[in-house]
This record gives sequence, structure tokens and C-alpha cells, in this order.
Amino acid sequence: MYKNTLLPCAADALSGTRQLTVAGKRVGITGLDAAFAAVTARGLVGDAEIKAELMHRIRENNYIPPALADEYAAAMLAEYHQATIK
Repeated sequence: MYKNTLLPCAADALSGTRQLTVAGKRVGITGLDAAFAAVTARGLVGDAEIKAELMHRIRENNYIPPALADEYAAAMLAEYHQATIK
């Protein structure tokens, strides 16, 4: 019998998936680090611009339920600001 020996966090790291809490639930987001890098490279500074760019990039590889789009955007923005604190 096959046994997966990778811990979820190790598997997530291999696939480029990070977990965020959105509307009280943990969700996996693929490509979040790449989206953060793209926002940084573009020099976006306003929260509205950052959220719009993150949502655009993340929707390319992830399903975001329309009813939760604002919650996803807010969670990604908070994570972006936390990740880019210098």
C-alpha cells in the first residue's frame, strides 16, 4: 500500500502552494509568492492597486468563489504586507 511520506507543508512547498485563512477557513493558493514578486516588481503601492493585481494573477491558477472575492483579496493583501515588511 502506498503511503505519502510528505507532510502537507513540504508538499505545499514543492508545488508552490501557500495556505491563507479566508473567511475563517484555511485555503491553498498556488502562485502566491510569484504574484507577490510581480506586484513588487511593478512598484505598486496603493492597496487597491495591489489587491487588483494580486487577484488578477491568482485567478489565473486558482478558483476564487465570486462571493468570497473581497475576503480573498483582503487576506492576500494582509499576507503581502506581512511578507514585504522590511
